[in-house]
Amino acid sequence: MIKHYRQVIFWVVVFLFLNLLFGLKWSSYLDSFYFTCMLLPVAIATSYFFNLFLVPRYLQTKKHFWFILYTFYTVIASVFLTGLIAMVSFVFLTDFNWNRMSPVAGDILQLGVIIYFIAILFSFIRVYRSSLERDTKIAALEEAKQKNLLQTITVRSNREAVSILVDDILYVESLADYVKITTATGVVITKEKISGLEKVLPEWFVRTHRSYLVNKNKIEAFGYDYVKIQDQQLPVGRKYKKEALERIG
Repeated sequence: MIKHYRQVIFWVVVFLFLNLLFGLKWSSYLDSFYFTCMLLPVAIATSYFFNLFLVPRYLQTKKHFWFILYTFYTVIASVFLTGLIAMVSFVFLTDFNWNRMSPVAGDILQLGVIIYFIAILFSFIRVYRSSLERDTKIAALEEAKQKNLLQTITVRSNREAVSILVDDILYVESLADYVKITTATGVVITKEKISGLEKVLPEWFVRTHRSYLVNKNKIEAFGYDYVKIQDQQLPVGRKYKKEALERIG
């Protein structure tokens, strides 16, 4: 939905730009509007055909000969349609009066350049957005990888640094102004925040409640509103229930 919304905005901006460009030299902005309405579908069709069909099907699969050939055909077709639009405009918008034509609208070469500039701009925006999305995914995967490689965590407890084996942690409980980390060998009290521990612990630690973060590998049983770890029944909060039960189950 967001992608479609952005594309609509892009084409609205292109439409306004073309309307202004042609209207600056035209005798009427209304004629410019009509001409832009006829030209824009050619620009849209060329852009989508080039970027969503030719590039992924031939360029990205290294079929360069076919890519060049079909790109050439696309250029011919778009130039032909552009010339046809210019002819229709000359007949119906200017009533065969060349002086009323916008110099840009009457120049097929310039119109072709404009159309392919739009297609290249559209392609650049798609590539740039794809690059940003890829970088975001890579960063998320790296973060998850680092979490999964984590063997121990170090917290401050009783004014000293205490290392805890991640696999030994059963659950983390947030109390009034401190956090209790329950492990297989005992309990560690720290001033760390539960949200901070959630960020550094691996993905198999699940937030089940505002006050609880549990190691799902240690869960012995669970129900609709609780999880059980070593005979301790821990609550599952309403806010966290859906995601927690999906990850646990």
